[in-house]
Amino acid sequence: MKLLAVTKDSRYLYIETDQGTRKQSLNWRGVDALEEKCRALIGCDIEHSTAGSWDSSIWFQDVYEKRPIVDHLYGVVSSTNNKPYRTHLKFETQSTRRIYGPPGTGKTTELIRITNEAASTGVDLKNIGYFAFTNIAADEALTKVMETTGKSKDDFIGFSTLHSLATRIGGNLGRELCSKDDLYKFDTQIGAKEEWMKPGDLASIVVRPIHPILDAISFQLASLKSNIELDSFAISKAIPKLAIFFQVTEATIESNFSSYSKKYHELYAEFKNENNLADFNDVIVNAVSKNFPQDKIPSFELLIIDEAQDLSALQWKLVEKLQQKAKETIIAGDDDQAIMEGFGASPQNFNNFPTTEADTILSVSHRVPSAVKQFVDKNLMPRIAEQNKTRKFKEWRENPYANDSGTVTTHLIDTKIENGEQIQLRERMKTNNLIRLVAQSPQDDWLIMAPTKATCDVISNGLKKLSIGHFLHRQDILDTANSNIKIQTVHTSKGMGAERVAFVQRSRGDSWMIQQDLRLAYVAVTRAKKDLYLITE
Repeated sequence: MKLLAVTKDSRYLYIETDQGTRKQSLNWRGVDALEEKCRALIGCDIEHSTAGSWDSSIWFQDVYEKRPIVDHLYGVVSSTNNKPYRTHLKFETQSTRRIYGPPGTGKTTELIRITNEAASTGVDLKNIGYFAFTNIAADEALTKVMETTGKSKDDFIGFSTLHSLATRIGGNLGRELCSKDDLYKFDTQIGAKEEWMKPGDLASIVVRPIHPILDAISFQLASLKSNIELDSFAISKAIPKLAIFFQVTEATIESNFSSYSKKYHELYAEFKNENNLADFNDVIVNAVSKNFPQDKIPSFELLIIDEAQDLSALQWKLVEKLQQKAKETIIAGDDDQAIMEGFGASPQNFNNFPTTEADTILSVSHRVPSAVKQFVDKNLMPRIAEQNKTRKFKEWRENPYANDSGTVTTHLIDTKIENGEQIQLRERMKTNNLIRLVAQSPQDDWLIMAPTKATCDVISNGLKKLSIGHFLHRQDILDTANSNIKIQTVHTSKGMGAERVAFVQRSRGDSWMIQQDLRLAYVAVTRAKKDLYLITE
């Protein structure tokens, strides 16, 4: 089918083809992006698709350039950038290896080197799959590969998250992905977090529902648990929401919480089925199921899984499927930096994943100075090893190229004269001390972290009162985009580093999170390139 022209009237967008006209309502939320896509394909051979039971001889919801199968070795699966994944490549040999990258040891740099080496030896760029835990990490890796190879973004189709891959290969099973409006139709109390599977592509937006019951279901699916588990805090948040949804009293919900939460989930599932919808979880659940067509799983010549310690047990099922069809598989991460277990991550799967070659441990940090490394070795690693019996033992050394050994500050030292003698005063450093210190050197490179957002907000408010511009959770505060001061949670700071780093614990929530998982503290303090400040109130 050749796309000849794109037109529209007051109600519909039309594509004129050599096989007739197809239309789409102008009221559909994605019609603007769809129109732009259609106009770019005028004169091309296309294929089109519809959702559910819509008649494809009348309607269309997506179009993409038709690409013929190259030969009997290649299968074709459409991706969001209209490039095909190869799905039927066959390899005589297969290998799998694991790379451990302690803080600042250049894990991503090593993975980029491996990718560039493969490209230089003739591996087709379309046959390289590089999957990171976040879209930001995948995009950063792609940018670095583009810089070193001199290739454009269009030459690469395999850099994304695993969830994005599952979406591209059809994990939604032809259903329309849930939008904010769809979720609100079911329950106006559901929050919605938008995630862009492909930056700048409106059609790639996936919406993650936020609700105590649905959050618990997400964790259950991610961790492959048989039962839905809610702690007392989640239950307390869910009770008033369920009372409003079912139009009963909170006491009624509380007395029979299990039944009402189960009913809510059932109604949500029915709503999706009746409206031919798939949500964030459905996409990857479908892709890893036994019934999902094997010929839709890409076969990569080089498959790289970065930040692998943060993958959920469910995502590891997809990694298994990919590894079975890949020529060379590399899984990379660091179980000591596995701080996503509370969200369903399974670092045990990373440590236990079957390999054909010996593990590689990157042993020299290019970030952490000796003072911080000594603090880690003395105060954190023995306790982390005790808390995580199955961790992989690994030795690494501090930055040998640092100009100085760095500092670790926990107390402020002052002196006073008493009875003619000079007395040294030692006082534990507090949040207000940190705020004043940052205000004295706002031009410096600062990364300030806390386990909870609430503590980050307190620090931000303190700097705002002093008119110090900064970034809070990556948002520009006081319109000073050139600021080097970043305030964010530990979970969002992985992979980052700064000359001056502060780790703040000032609430029960902060202390509780650290007690539950000391790896949070490990990740936080190893962001420091020079000076580390530890604040505990």
